[in-house]
Amino acid sequence: MAGQNDHAIVDVLQSLAQAIGNPNRGEAGGAVEYQGLDHFQRNNPPSFNGGYNPDGAQNWIREIEKNFRVMACPKRQKVAFCAYTLVEEAEYWWENTRQCLEAEGQDVTWDVFKRVFLEKYFPEDVRNKKEMEFLELK
Repeated sequence: MAGQNDHAIVDVLQSLAQAIGNPNRGEAGGAVEYQGLDHFQRNNPPSFNGGYNPDGAQNWIREIEKNFRVMACPKRQKVAFCAYTLVEEAEYWWENTRQCLEAEGQDVTWDVFKRVFLEKYFPEDVRNKKEMEFLELK
């Protein structure tokens, strides 16, 4: 009996080693979704923890997009990579929001992410106020 379990464990470990060594295997799997994450992280993307911080939210989006441009990030990976940098309250917010969007049948693209993110963390009334202040300075 112990010998059979040992063989099963070895088989699982070998499969795991193959999957780690060949992340392109299994397009439907999550490994492909995160291929290039190490490259993204080397650019030191900022994290975002949520809370009321409209300027911080806008700056976070700007910095994340700068990282995307530098690494020529594929569209399909942008949401996964930026979600990786969300922490604390923002991480919980995104997990719930993503599930709601998917339940509604919405394709969660980078544009969709930015829209719901800015609605939450940089509300329209704050944006309008900042635009008015900017115009008054001119």
